[in-house]
Amino acid sequence: MNNKLIVKFARITAIAGAICLYSSAGFAAGFFSSSSDDTPSDLPAVVKLIDAGNYSDAIVSLEKMQKADPENADVLNYLAYSQRKSGDLKSAEVNYDKALKINPDHPGALEYQGELYIQTGRIDMAKENLARLKNVCGTDCEQYEDLNKALAGK
Repeated sequence: MNNKLIVKFARITAIAGAICLYSSAGFAAGFFSSSSDDTPSDLPAVVKLIDAGNYSDAIVSLEKMQKADPENADVLNYLAYSQRKSGDLKSAEVNYDKALKINPDHPGALEYQGELYIQTGRIDMAKENLARLKNVCGTDCEQYEDLNKALAGK
């Protein structure tokens, strides 16, 4: 075989291997579902629902995801956020607490829990979350800035 043919074969083999690896990794990570049910396992897709204000569908999806992976602080944070935005403050508080037990330094959960505290008149607790965010990510991170603005009434 000549060198060009060997290089071409190596490239094709590498691409094919990457596709196989990526697909296997995707299934293993839960980003793709091989089951026939429509249980979402793709958190970015659920975040799109949340961004569109479709909290009820997001909650259904996130509850399924949470049952499948109960130690996922990101899922619990988004679930709590959707519940809070839907007016279910009690469930939101429970799930923010769960998320922060799993990851006490979760910036999103600290910010959103702080916003819940503001919403429920517990300003001192929101300020505590702001102080925690300062330690976790500094004063330049988005979560700190957003909670700080919320505390300032903006």
